[in-house]
Amino acid sequence: MDLADVLDDLYGSPPAEFTATRDAYARQARDEGDRDLAARIAALRKPPVPAWAVNLLVRERGDDVEQLLQLGAAMREATASLAGPELRELGVQQHKVLDAMRVQAGRLTLAAGVRLSLDVGEKVVATLRAGMSDAAAADAVRTGQLVRTLEATGFGEVDLEGATAADVALASPGPAPATRAAVRRKAPPRDELKARREEKARREAERQRAEAERRDRERRELQEALEQAREDLEDARREASSAAGDLTSAQRRAEDLTRRREDLQAELDAVTGLLETASESLRSAERAAHAADERIGHAEREVERLRARLPD
Repeated sequence: MDLADVLDDLYGSPPAEFTATRDAYARQARDEGDRDLAARIAALRKPPVPAWAVNLLVRERGDDVEQLLQLGAAMREATASLAGPELRELGVQQHKVLDAMRVQAGRLTLAAGVRLSLDVGEKVVATLRAGMSDAAAADAVRTGQLVRTLEATGFGEVDLEGATAADVALASPGPAPATRAAVRRKAPPRDELKARREEKARREAERQRAEAERRDRERRELQEALEQAREDLEDARREASSAAGDLTSAQRRAEDLTRRREDLQAELDAVTGLLETASESLRSAERAAHAADERIGHAEREVERLRARLPD
């Protein structure tokens, strides 16, 4: 049994499987007579979810994590050389990349059956940021075997004591030189570990198949959405063309009615002027008629008066 292989298998497993797998390895080591190796394995700690999520990123998105750590190295170099503009640009890149890594971590852990909370996501980002701020911390992240989260305690200062599985395993007392060879002896795998490895491989195959199906489903849904969007676009274009024709007709109708209103207004103005003149004439005629009526009345009274004076 090789300790490096044990560490790689343990810290690549979901947290829910860690304890059972670790105990199985420890039993195998004891059964093989290697109590020191068994003690080292038994001392290994299950990583908290944020640390496991970072380990998962390293294993599944190793190139992306490496680019992130290289960006951190560039930022440290820019800081050391006081390259202000370059440092600001790198800071913008850091923010974008860390956000992207947070999203990737959430997707990977969800595929493994663990949903990241907001607080856990912040701890994932803090651990990655710590790896960017310090070269030794970057190496710890690269192992993919973190047993706890990391945090920068100051500029370029990260506490790394007991941060990786190797630190924990090597902290235990080592075997005597005569027994060290026993640590490396190969032994046939026990049925329990073999079954666990086969189950792990089966779940990984199922996860990959489910991921492939999800991607195919998303691709089909996107294709359908694209086709629907194209149809909607054509409908919108036809509606826009019809609306443009209606708008032109309405504009012409409005122009015709505007001209007609102007003509009618001009005619109304003329009729209003004639009406005012006719009204004045009517008032003059009414005054003349009234005066004539008064004269007739006066004449009639005068005739009656004169008739009364005639002798019988």
